[in-house]
Amino acid sequence: MFSPANLDQEDDSPQAVSSQPPLKYILKSLDYALQPIVDVGTGVVYGYEAQIRNCAQAGAETPDALLNQAYAEGFLAELEIALLRKAATKFKALRTANGTKLFFKLDGRDLGTENDPRMDMGAILVEYGLQKSQICLELSDRHYEAHDDVAHHAMNDLRQSGFMIALDDFGRGSSELRLLHDMSPNYVRIDRFFLNGIDSDPRRKLFVTTVANLAHVLGARVIAECVETEREFKACRDAGCDLIQGYYVAKPSASSATAKLFYDHIRAESPGGKRKEEQSRIRNELLDLPTVQYDSSMSDLLDLFVHNQDASIIPVLDANHEPRGIIHERDLKAYLYAGGPDDEDAKAALNFPLRSFVRACPIADIDSNADMLLVTFASSINSDGIIITQNFRYAGFLSATSLLKIIHEKRLQEAQDQNPLTGLPGNGAVNRFVTEAVANKSGDRHICYMDFDNFKPFNDTYGYRQGDRAIILFSELLQRHVSGANTFHGHIGGDDFLAGFLAGDQAEVATRMHALKRAFRNDVESFYDPEHRTQGFIKAQDRFGTMREFPLLQCSVSILTIPRGVSANSNLVTEEMMLLKGAAKSNDNGLVMKTYSA
Repeated sequence: MFSPANLDQEDDSPQAVSSQPPLKYILKSLDYALQPIVDVGTGVVYGYEAQIRNCAQAGAETPDALLNQAYAEGFLAELEIALLRKAATKFKALRTANGTKLFFKLDGRDLGTENDPRMDMGAILVEYGLQKSQICLELSDRHYEAHDDVAHHAMNDLRQSGFMIALDDFGRGSSELRLLHDMSPNYVRIDRFFLNGIDSDPRRKLFVTTVANLAHVLGARVIAECVETEREFKACRDAGCDLIQGYYVAKPSASSATAKLFYDHIRAESPGGKRKEEQSRIRNELLDLPTVQYDSSMSDLLDLFVHNQDASIIPVLDANHEPRGIIHERDLKAYLYAGGPDDEDAKAALNFPLRSFVRACPIADIDSNADMLLVTFASSINSDGIIITQNFRYAGFLSATSLLKIIHEKRLQEAQDQNPLTGLPGNGAVNRFVTEAVANKSGDRHICYMDFDNFKPFNDTYGYRQGDRAIILFSELLQRHVSGANTFHGHIGGDDFLAGFLAGDQAEVATRMHALKRAFRNDVESFYDPEHRTQGFIKAQDRFGTMREFPLLQCSVSILTIPRGVSANSNLVTEEMMLLKGAAKSNDNGLVMKTYSA
């Protein structure tokens, strides 16, 4: 079909344009579209993925088919170099490219063989004014079994030379975990299969959450690719993904005119008072350690340790101030002190690149909550702490001691604000949640008020100890049915509870509340004597002293929805909830819903 020589041949003759066109013409027909990859918290563009276009005009159905044919004919390496040049040209034409990264798919078969031009990609980037740390090479396990030791060493050399590495389509194949171990990637791109319907599939969300936690422990960032809806985006953000890409953000574009610096609809809501307080606590505990650049020499590193006697670790950053890992002083000692002071090898070691000593380190964003930081730290082995970033750039180092201090202070504060019977957030936390929720207009908010029906007769008949058991039972069911990100549950006092949802629609919330009501009604029956369960009621005095029949315990629920864009006064919302509470108790099914209007 074509040969490597065609890369440099100029031939406009009709004979050249045939059913088997040379590579020169195939490259002319190919184009690249760039799709933005953005920060899930700020909407700021972090990088662009280069996607091949016009494969059909080049005689191939898909990009994979094009690469397969080039591999079969023995010039895959030359084709990939030509494609890199095309992608770099497109990337440099973007007015928004400065400070971002180019994600480039690399097939990688036969990588590192003799005279492989892909091992000199760094020199090509210089022609375009790009640094290696701006380029992320995307690899998948599609051809992993074909990679030999030479290819593995070559990929490691590219990574150590400064290129970023991404593990693409994670979850599609059967070798990803091995690749995650062998390659030590900087990014993990989760396959679309696990993101399709993640907002309604708990198993898929569990998978993504688990992968995100594992990646962060290994010092990698997580990219959710091919995200198409707002619900998928929010579910990916809640699961711990750092970056998002897909039609929900923007479609791939071959035009530089459509590029943006950020996307408003991706920006997360401003953190509430409690989250701000926790972020401030984390920031105050960050250690301001000396840092070293990834391309520095061993001599530069030793100077840092000499002038910072208390430092046992030093974070390593790239040219964009993003962390690449840490270096332990103990590793240097074992290496540098192996020979005597006059040992020529020891002297030569001073000029050795320090990147060979860089270790992966758990990584997290400053926006992470303390509990998630603890999970990340606890999942790592022999870790000294966690690298903390802000907008993906190094912000400081959180030591194990500081992390435990933050968790201890958080637990003390939670204990002071817990209901002593159920352990749920108490009245103060409930008031704070309502105040913050009604003021946040970025999405629909659903506030649910719950209280028991016929609780006083039950208490009078069975005693307060049994009444406390019923309250504890409901609190456990409430935690089971109202959980996950963007939810809240609290115990106001007595038999009154409150739940909040900062995502989803009113019908979904009502479905959850109906399920909670059914579970409580069924489970609380076991607290009654067999006689009362059989007859379905108990006889007790009402508040006026008259003996009456009272149905078995259940709960009433009132749901108040505050629509997106509507701001409300917390006092007015509380008054509205009290009116709905009365309506719910008189309603046949014990549940009422209302949409708040200002």
